[in-house]
Amino acid sequence: MNNKRLLALLLSITPFAAQADALFGNEMAGDVKLPRTWGIGIDYFEMTQPYQLDSLSFSPPVLPITDPSILDITNDLRHNDLKLDVWLFPFLNVFGIYGRIDGDTTIDLSVLGVPFPADVNNLKVDYDGDVFGGGAVLAIGGERWFASVTGTFTDTNLKGDFKSSVEATTIQPRIGLRFGDHTEFWIGGYIIDAKEKHSGTIDLDLGPLIAPPGGPIPRPVPLEFAADLSQAKDFNVSFGTHMMFSDAWEATVEVGAGDRSTVLANITFRFE
Repeated sequence: MNNKRLLALLLSITPFAAQADALFGNEMAGDVKLPRTWGIGIDYFEMTQPYQLDSLSFSPPVLPITDPSILDITNDLRHNDLKLDVWLFPFLNVFGIYGRIDGDTTIDLSVLGVPFPADVNNLKVDYDGDVFGGGAVLAIGGERWFASVTGTFTDTNLKGDFKSSVEATTIQPRIGLRFGDHTEFWIGGYIIDAKEKHSGTIDLDLGPLIAPPGGPIPRPVPLEFAADLSQAKDFNVSFGTHMMFSDAWEATVEVGAGDRSTVLANITFRFE
């Protein structure tokens, strides 16, 4: 079981009222109506993004990569969790999460021109595990507008076919409008700096690629690999809405577009 750190890769949901009925400093809110202090909710987040290859090595070294940019690499991530949050101040929300993460990274090897069998042209790394952590939201605003920045830190116990680790930093800014007391819309984005590493052994039919001294090597051949990857694009745009169904129940939906696609959904029960 491996440990993986992500700083804000797993995006959390918080109510995006510009101010909240906080534990401290409510006088700063003036006459603005504040939501309830505590919240417990369920988050679902999924993301698909292109990766770039920083390095890829094999042992034996039968597949030299002279131009890593020619490889098509895709990362898919799914995450769900239970989250507890609290407004400490009208401008500061903090939260903790515990849940599950399931991801895979696929490296398309077909462009190398190597006569692999069809089922091994893609080097696919699957991983999953428990995720726990926390983060914070800073928010400002007025009666009809708001702006916020979200960051999250998590630690995940991973398991999978290979040794895997991921480190990532995400900054999620948002600016939006409030319509009445129940609905908010915003435009924002994801600024992500991700570092992902995988290593292990795969069995490949290398055919005539290797000529071992001293006799033939049985097929398939165990081939050790190590891959370092990072995000291909640092930023993508997102659009979202937050709805209050009552003083107690709220929901958030956000979709990210561009080179990186994301879907974020949350439902939360708020209480004093």
